[in-house]
Amino acid sequence: MPKRSFKSLLVVAVLAFAMPAHAELTFADPWLRAVPPVSPTMAGYVTLNNSGDEAVTITGVSTSAAGHTMLHDVESAADGSRRMVHLHHLEIPARGSVPLTPGGRHLMLMKLAEVPAPGETVEICFHLKDGEDACTGFPVKRASQTDG
Repeated sequence: MPKRSFKSLLVVAVLAFAMPAHAELTFADPWLRAVPPVSPTMAGYVTLNNSGDEAVTITGVSTSAAGHTMLHDVESAADGSRRMVHLHHLEIPARGSVPLTPGGRHLMLMKLAEVPAPGETVEICFHLKDGEDACTGFPVKRASQTDG
């Protein structure tokens, strides 16, 4: 094999093994719950899938549609009350999935600059521990549009 071809093959092999973890993160069924045009917040849902051999850690979330975007979970107290709590990070296990669903873990878009309407799509970026971002579009839907 000529030296030039071997070097090219070696570079391709090294790059293949150096792929950042976000290359393994995919999104299934992303959506944002439509809200009235005066609402300062809206919630988002998606299933985060990791087809890689190592865990992927999300350290934050952002979108240009909101002044502030966070990952939240819902916590139940002994008295039956529920409250939202901020998740500072979220780990997607190797070859695993983590759903963000109504009533559980979810995204919160706060301080909306303009409320997106049903049918519009908002790009949301997930910031990963390795310094990379993984972004996808979230269509805005009414709750009835998400049913089977």
